[in-house]
Amino acid sequence: MHTPPSLPPSAQRLKTDRDALFERARGGAVAGFPWECTHLVDRYFEERVTEIGAHPPDFALVAVGGYGRGRLCPGSDVDILLLFARRIPGSAESFVKSLLFPLWDLGLDLGHGVRTVADCISLAGKDFQVLASLMDARPLAGSAEVFQKLRDAFESKALRGHGRVFVQSLRRHNATRAAQYGDASAMLEPELKNGLGGLRDGQQVFWLERVMAAIGADPVFLPEELARLREDQAFLNRVRTALHLCAGRKTDRLFFDLQPPTARLMGFAAPSGALNPAPDPAPDSAPEATGRAVEFFLSRLHQAMTRVKAMREAVFQEAFPVPGRPPQATLKGVEMDARGVRLTSRRRAGPATVLDAFLESARSGLPLTWDTRRVIRDQLPRIAEGLTDRPATLSTLVEIFSSPRSGPACDGLLETRLLPTLIPEFAQVEHLIQFNDYHVHPVGRHTMACLTRLAGFASPDPAPGKTLVTATDAPWAGEIAARIPDYHRLMLAGFFHDLGKNEPDHCEAGESIAAHVLARFGRDPETIDEVAFLVRHHLLLATTATRRDLADDGVINEVAGLVRTPQRLDALYLLAVADAMATGPRAWNTWSRSLLGELFFKIRQRLLLGPPAEPDVLRRMERARAAVLAATPEAEQETAEAALRAMPPRALLALDADTLTKHIRLVCRLWDAVAEDRMRKPSASAANGAKARGVNGEGVNLVEAEPGPAEGTYRLTIAALDRTGLFATMAGALALHGLNILAADLFTWADGTAVDVFTVAQPPDTLFVDEVWPRVGRSIAHALTGHLDLDTRLGERRNSPLARNGASPRLRPLVTVHNRDSDAFTVIEVAAPDRIGFLHDMARTLAAHGLSIHLAKIATIKGRAADIFHVRDRAGNRLTDPDRIDALRRALLAAARKA
Repeated sequence: MHTPPSLPPSAQRLKTDRDALFERARGGAVAGFPWECTHLVDRYFEERVTEIGAHPPDFALVAVGGYGRGRLCPGSDVDILLLFARRIPGSAESFVKSLLFPLWDLGLDLGHGVRTVADCISLAGKDFQVLASLMDARPLAGSAEVFQKLRDAFESKALRGHGRVFVQSLRRHNATRAAQYGDASAMLEPELKNGLGGLRDGQQVFWLERVMAAIGADPVFLPEELARLREDQAFLNRVRTALHLCAGRKTDRLFFDLQPPTARLMGFAAPSGALNPAPDPAPDSAPEATGRAVEFFLSRLHQAMTRVKAMREAVFQEAFPVPGRPPQATLKGVEMDARGVRLTSRRRAGPATVLDAFLESARSGLPLTWDTRRVIRDQLPRIAEGLTDRPATLSTLVEIFSSPRSGPACDGLLETRLLPTLIPEFAQVEHLIQFNDYHVHPVGRHTMACLTRLAGFASPDPAPGKTLVTATDAPWAGEIAARIPDYHRLMLAGFFHDLGKNEPDHCEAGESIAAHVLARFGRDPETIDEVAFLVRHHLLLATTATRRDLADDGVINEVAGLVRTPQRLDALYLLAVADAMATGPRAWNTWSRSLLGELFFKIRQRLLLGPPAEPDVLRRMERARAAVLAATPEAEQETAEAALRAMPPRALLALDADTLTKHIRLVCRLWDAVAEDRMRKPSASAANGAKARGVNGEGVNLVEAEPGPAEGTYRLTIAALDRTGLFATMAGALALHGLNILAADLFTWADGTAVDVFTVAQPPDTLFVDEVWPRVGRSIAHALTGHLDLDTRLGERRNSPLARNGASPRLRPLVTVHNRDSDAFTVIEVAAPDRIGFLHDMARTLAAHGLSIHLAKIATIKGRAADIFHVRDRAGNRLTDPDRIDALRRALLAAARKA
């Protein structure tokens, strides 16, 4: 880029040197960027002041904020303060313009203020953000005496006079940060600056150290601990530098698509030679290699953020505790006050007493003090030796996990490394992060969250500020928990359920780990068998509910036969719910809750009443027919009987009588509309033999909508004349109108009618929701009659700037074709990055291969589609020919990769 000739020499030199610095950083030299960039800007200001020559009297040019800390990332603002001792002269404005205009010409983001020392102190007492920016004030040029006046007044008046108010403002600010940015130390897309555990947390620790020194409070941390904090902050700054370079802009959210190039630039993967966040498609093996590099990178990042967050929480808790009367300690060797739980004897704490301290923490909700945690860390080998493999140790750990206030205790067990030392199998996966779109937390953090949920189900006394049941919780969880005879076994299963994540089949590996560890801690064989079973099958209910046909008696019988008892079903259900809740809102929502609840109650009824006799299927169908006819007026009996004969048998098993009656009426209206359409439109002969669009009612369809089975969902019933590709057309029309499909049940009648039932999420336009359904019907009609090119329109919508640009990990598509989950259908699973019209493309591909879809279950999690289709060929048979299966798989993969 050509340097404008109007730039002064200082700015020209800054541009040349910054360009060179950026080039080196893009090549991988990101470690020293923040400090080098700061040095270049510092030098500019020194030289520019000299170039200007005439400048106001008694001024100081001061760097504040991030620039004051000496940590300028590529997208950072440059914040300066032109400071005067007593009054601001008239020449200040032109002087500031002379300083800043060249930097604006270079495209830097600038912030500036012109104030007196008194102005600064006054504003600092009113606005905590001003006080925070002055914490890091650093002189650049001008009078050292003026800057010293600011420093002295800041220490004596701002920090001493307003320090405690500043602390309370920060505490409120942190609550806002938590709500807006989340806990970055446990997120797959962390916010590096403002997320909890991010750079802002580390800055607060050093700010509060300043406040404590000003008001005479004792320090919380040792110098070496603050040195480690600086190392973690430096690492986060390097990550932020790499992120800005890869994004080509200022952003602090480490989005999926920016993680691979950021990891490469940080040295966690071999460089690709380019910082393109969306490279051309790589060979199938490349995404997995990239995923492993990103996993290592995120693991390192989360560990640093976890330490930073722990120190920020500790300094608030201990130096500035919230007033209140803490509970009294009940165990020997432990004491408590508002600052937390501590050991009475710190020199040589007994191992059992250390564990008792964590138990008191879990009961009270207060964390262990930093000094107590320091003692545990320093004496960890000795303490762990006295606790390892002892039955009482595991019993106390389970009691800790079972407390509804166990959050701070669990955090302390991890931060001191006591839990990973006692159970090395946990340590092996604690920081494991799977580079996919489903498991959004490291395994260790996910495990603790799962245990917290399980504890909440069983406790009538949830932690303050938390409710046991919300709109997306299982409202009957407490009732089910009360029925479980040995809840500690369920808590153990919650602890072990994901410890096999290092292995391809983590359920099977987790079963082995649980059995081995429980035997080591002296548990009885019955407990070992039960916990191992729960771990081995902890995904059973969730996978069945989201992948298989819940109207199929064979599915219910199969799961019931494996579970065998209502008590075991209760435990599996609560484990599945807690696991999903700990994963996040995309894994546990109103729709997944409804599916899991439906499966649970069907299996429970089967276990309580026993399996039906073989002819029961026929009896159920007859009862359904009788119920429909009983609800049908006499004048419509003949029509209803004909419709029931045309219905597929599965409809009589999957739908209740009321729904069947609605379908009959809808189909009757459809055929009336088809007859009217045929009378209105010219025949083919009338068009001189040319095929006329819309002949034979091919575009006619009816759409009925009603509230769905789960909150925030709708059930759409769409009737049309059956034809190849009909489902693909319907799916495309729904996608065109922004509707997220959750499930589809397809019923093809013997008279050529198709009645497809879609469950969809709430439409984007909730204000005029009733207007959406007719528009969907018109789009289906236009597409069926050739007046609407769905492929083109969906492509336009995908490429629209208004389209949702949620990124997901670039993992290769996966297609599985098998016949093991159903006796009647071939089950096809497709997992791939989601996009607008994805289901439409999959359905078109299946239709092109002569397959009819009878049931579809759709999941889109963090930008990745996981769609399951139950299909048969046109002859009504499953797909068994290896060559056809291979051709289908390749076609689906090609469609999944479609841009």
